[in-house]
Amino acid sequence: MKLTAFIILFISSSIAFGQGSNFLTEDVYVESTTDTDSDGELDRIYVSIRRSKTSKKLSTIMTMSPYSLGGNSTTPHDVDSDLLPQDESLFTNDTKRVSLIKSHENLKNIKSLDEPITRIKYAKITAHSLGTGNSTGCPTVGDISEALGAKAVIDWLNGRAKAFDKSGKEIFATWANGKVGMSGISYNGTLPVMVAATGVDGLKAIIPIAAISSWYNYYRANGLVVGPGGYIGEDADELGYYIVRKRACKKELKKLAIDMGREHGDYSQFWQDRDYISKANNIKAATFIIHGQSDWNVKQKHATELWKALGSTPKRMFLHKGGHGSTSSHKVPRKIQDWYDHFLEGVDNGITDGPQVEVELSDRTLITQNEWPSEKTQEKTFFFSNSKLISSAPLNKTQIKITDSGRDNKITSQLKDPSQKKKGRVIFLGDELTEDTLLSGTPNVRLELSVLNRKAANITVVIIEYTKSGKGKVITRGWADPQNYRDIEVGEKLIPGEKYQMNFDLEPKQYLIAKGSKIGIMLASTDYNYTLRPKSGTQIQFHLDANSFIRMMLSK
Repeated sequence: MKLTAFIILFISSSIAFGQGSNFLTEDVYVESTTDTDSDGELDRIYVSIRRSKTSKKLSTIMTMSPYSLGGNSTTPHDVDSDLLPQDESLFTNDTKRVSLIKSHENLKNIKSLDEPITRIKYAKITAHSLGTGNSTGCPTVGDISEALGAKAVIDWLNGRAKAFDKSGKEIFATWANGKVGMSGISYNGTLPVMVAATGVDGLKAIIPIAAISSWYNYYRANGLVVGPGGYIGEDADELGYYIVRKRACKKELKKLAIDMGREHGDYSQFWQDRDYISKANNIKAATFIIHGQSDWNVKQKHATELWKALGSTPKRMFLHKGGHGSTSSHKVPRKIQDWYDHFLEGVDNGITDGPQVEVELSDRTLITQNEWPSEKTQEKTFFFSNSKLISSAPLNKTQIKITDSGRDNKITSQLKDPSQKKKGRVIFLGDELTEDTLLSGTPNVRLELSVLNRKAANITVVIIEYTKSGKGKVITRGWADPQNYRDIEVGEKLIPGEKYQMNFDLEPKQYLIAKGSKIGIMLASTDYNYTLRPKSGTQIQFHLDANSFIRMMLSK
């Protein structure tokens, strides 16, 4: 999630605002309400302002980033271990560390794809988030303190907070009309969601792009420790060490590492404090969500769950076909500009007219729909029966056992020959599709299973398209911990051989499956690219009956 994939900075201010006597720049330090480094002084947020010289009160486009001055050298957690930590009395798999060197040099010339065509009528603010760059305090990686730091800036623009220049002189935002828009990519896009969830007055519009809506869904999944795509081994503590201002907050970050609970994947209070879906009813800012359907770093679930949680708040969503970032396809930059113009300046430009969900398919075709998932789909249930995926209840009960490949195989290497028996996975194939079929939404899986020889296991479920030629392509996947079969907040040791009923969601997706293809469902254990990787050998038995099935939203 860091470097070119995650650290996408807004550096075009000088281009948008130009250079010359018609523009003013100033730097201020806004006083927050927090004291996260416990030094007895309120934290201060560094803010850089660029605006035109005019007597007219200006609306503000604000970007806040934890990466403005680059990052520190860090090391991710080791993900290879003999056993899963849930199977051990002590968490000991962090004995081997891999150096991951990051520096400010990596950030040079990184351009943002989502920077709107910012016009002179808007003031531009860039701010360093709490405990990073030139701001004081300590980064808390997603909790309310970080949100309050951003909120303080908006409060200052509305006359409700104090700011000072470098000499200590109080500065007032007499030029601001108090209307604020926020946007950003990844962590920079998460901060707008965080501050909007405080319900702050004055924040009129946000554009979160590839943004996190729940940090649990970023670093965990259904009870498992699950790494972000491309950054397996990263966790909240490692990110905190990366973004923290130089040589600061060692005690605070050590506590964060303990509180996050990497020895299990439970939805603890730490993660509940960093969940904005549960706070979305506070969001008053009009929200334009932009997310890539191929983003396995900040997964698409963050976008669609936020969309559903927003309720009656003005909202729009564009799901492009790309990965972690924004897009210039289908006039997205123009739509960003229109979103700001409408909600900050009251321009009647039609941006809220018509369907508010747009989905770009892999061939760049754009589908417009009124909701997510697509109203053109309906829920269908498929049962697992021997090697078949059938739409009616299974004819008889059966059992299938797999032996986890651990770190010996990747999921993608197990796609071939779906009808053959392989010890590390089982694949169920549906009938050949008689027409193009749209999958939309969040698949849900129910599984009855036993872990035969250990007290913990990874469970991975993959949806695959098998084309006429037999080639397999992963559509989406999901992960779960059987120890959390009863409660996502607290896991429990498994009794080897005991049956457990699991019910969990996979990652959401909208995908057009071609006529003549078959839908395949893989049941496996360790996912090399995402889960912790124990040695091979965990034995899992699936009990296939009326209690084991998958539900998907498919074309009517």
